[in-house]
Amino acid sequence: MPKTVQGQSGRSTRRTPYAFSLIEVLVVTGIVALLIAVLMPSLARARAKGREVACAAHLRNWGQAFHLYAHSHNGFLPHTDDRARNRPPDVYDPAYPEHEFCYIDVLPPLLQRPAWRSFPEGAKQTGDIWQCGEARPLPDSAYSPQYRPSRQGYHSYAMNSYLTYDFPFGREEGIEPYPAFLQLSRCKAPSRTILMFEQTLDPARGYGLQGGHDMAGRYTAEDARALSERHARTSGQLGGNVLMIDGHIEWRSDLWDERLPNPRLPRRGDLNWFPY
Repeated sequence: MPKTVQGQSGRSTRRTPYAFSLIEVLVVTGIVALLIAVLMPSLARARAKGREVACAAHLRNWGQAFHLYAHSHNGFLPHTDDRARNRPPDVYDPAYPEHEFCYIDVLPPLLQRPAWRSFPEGAKQTGDIWQCGEARPLPDSAYSPQYRPSRQGYHSYAMNSYLTYDFPFGREEGIEPYPAFLQLSRCKAPSRTILMFEQTLDPARGYGLQGGHDMAGRYTAEDARALSERHARTSGQLGGNVLMIDGHIEWRSDLWDERLPNPRLPRRGDLNWFPY
């Protein structure tokens, strides 16, 4: 409480508690605002870096599972595609028995998770190893009528389709398809060839950033049109995490080949995409 003191007239007076002046308040407010302005970008960068590191850790977990699987299957990797590529999709199709052995179903049990197909429609998993924390699908209306991420789920990671080039799209006439399952011993450059990468969930940003990818995130394996540009570095340049066949992770922003008339089709023999 304020102290009572005796004045010269004998009357008691109260000391007025000290108060900040308006100028002092404005100075303090300005200093706080300046500190916030200085620190907020650094905090935002730190959070973004943390999410990038977590995303890379997910890919590293997948890489370990791929190699565990190969070790017990004579060096073969699981297939790139799952039942989403079947006709009709998401059910067993005798025309594609290899889709029963997609990595998204056979690898998670090695990481103490259920197979993807065990999650019913409308209850597909998000987060954890399944998706990058930065990845968010758009509303269902942004995609093809045949694709509803809210019910069918989505994949923010994709296996490199060209590891098992057993599909006709883009394959030159007379070129034999690759085997349905890749054997690691056949890989020419395992430290250079992409095993898995972050894929876009935005239809407008696929296909060499030209748009037209209305199934973005639907499939477990994709080509270069699906490469994401999700994580920024200090220069502000965007790139994505990439898992190589040998198991190491790289942040890459240079995998588009703008010299190609169709950037989703790499040149045959490009060891970034083709294993041999």
